[in-house]
Amino acid sequence: MRYAAFIRKELKEQLRNYKFFITGIVFAFIGLLSPLSARFLPELLENLVDDNVTIILAEPTHIDSWMQFFSNINQIGLVVFVLLFSPVLAKEYSQGTLVHMVTKGLPRTTIYMAKLTVLLLTWTAAYWFSYTVTLGYTLLYFPEGPLDGLILPAVSLYTFGLMLASVLMGAAVLFKSSYAPLLAVAGLVGLLFIGNLFPLFQEWSPLQLATRNVEILILAEGDASLVRAFILASLLILVVSLSGAALFKRKPLQ
Repeated sequence: MRYAAFIRKELKEQLRNYKFFITGIVFAFIGLLSPLSARFLPELLENLVDDNVTIILAEPTHIDSWMQFFSNINQIGLVVFVLLFSPVLAKEYSQGTLVHMVTKGLPRTTIYMAKLTVLLLTWTAAYWFSYTVTLGYTLLYFPEGPLDGLILPAVSLYTFGLMLASVLMGAAVLFKSSYAPLLAVAGLVGLLFIGNLFPLFQEWSPLQLATRNVEILILAEGDASLVRAFILASLLILVVSLSGAALFKRKPLQ
């Protein structure tokens, strides 16, 4: 009961500060932009270039639409999401409301898990809403495009987002600043890119979930390396979530 009540409180809070609204607008824009840019960008480029310059562009397909979607989620969607929700605990730390809630008898684990749940639910709703919009407009502009193979690359990027959201929440427990969790997520992504320079790490790297989406879509299947990436990302989500909850139970709230 307390867990559900705190989730409702968090949802109302996010509605009041317009974070849900901003997230919805951004991800709706991504869903619209991806198929539209794939469909009309070649024509726009042809109209912009000089008549004496010849540009040979391949006829756009549904692959181009999904390529835009995965790129836009990585470069816009995830960045905006992390920026918006990086102060997930900073306000409570600065205002001392966590102390008030705990002294009222609310378990720390309930606070942590409710906030993590809202964070993951927000990412889930925003991502699949954007995916659905992209799917609808892609079918409209590229009706000949097959639907086979769409789920695996979509779930891959979704899982990568869950991992970053979990790390964001865990970092929010460690640091009381609103910017430190953002830097922690950016640092993790940077380390993953650096690790990709080494072939052995690359075979296990969760970064595959965010960078191989178009390849998986074209092949319409995964491989052992992608399975390892899913396993490692899932373990990281579990370990960071449990460690964050354990740390939050012992961390001073002032």
